[in-house]
Amino acid sequence: MKRLCLAGFLLAALFISGCQGAGEIVKLRIQHVESAVDSKGSPLTVSVSPFDDRRQSSEHLGMRARGGGSQTYFDVMDGTLSQRVTRSFVEFLNQAGLSAKPANGAGPADVSIEPAIQKFTVRATDRPLSTFLEVDTIMAFTVHNAADESTVRIAIGVGGTDNEVFFAEEDMEKLIGEVLAEGFEEFLEKVEVQGQVLKFRLPEESS
Repeated sequence: MKRLCLAGFLLAALFISGCQGAGEIVKLRIQHVESAVDSKGSPLTVSVSPFDDRRQSSEHLGMRARGGGSQTYFDVMDGTLSQRVTRSFVEFLNQAGLSAKPANGAGPADVSIEPAIQKFTVRATDRPLSTFLEVDTIMAFTVHNAADESTVRIAIGVGGTDNEVFFAEEDMEKLIGEVLAEGFEEFLEKVEVQGQVLKFRLPEESS
């Protein structure tokens, strides 16, 4: 009987908390993204344009479907999604051994990257005794090489999920950071420095 009462109390508490904050906007921080890629140790200079936000609906970053049918919305803290992702990408490239700067006022560079956000969905769904988290992204990168005037185009789709018994904003921020890190790492895995240009990385020949 005690176990049934406790379960009933928890479900009621989750339902009541879900009814609170309907229409509320929660600001999420796009965290600093750590690079796990080996440093390229290259003097290559890279100019990064702001991410072009091409999402079909960009009013909010995402939403949380709460118990009782109500919803709260996620937005980006301290700027726009484009601004925060651009900053994270520049920092990531520098950690990976490149010399990267935002395009605004950066001056001439060996490589210019024009990135775009084609999809960036963030969703949390309350379930009995847990909250399910989803982040799904598609990012596109157009690389322009000054030395030979060549162009490289790469599209990368990365997503992630998590399940939390007691959901906190930091849980979603962490998942967003992990997805961005995986996407940036995949970008660097697809290219390689060849002198003063970035080219597609050729598949390694099997012996």
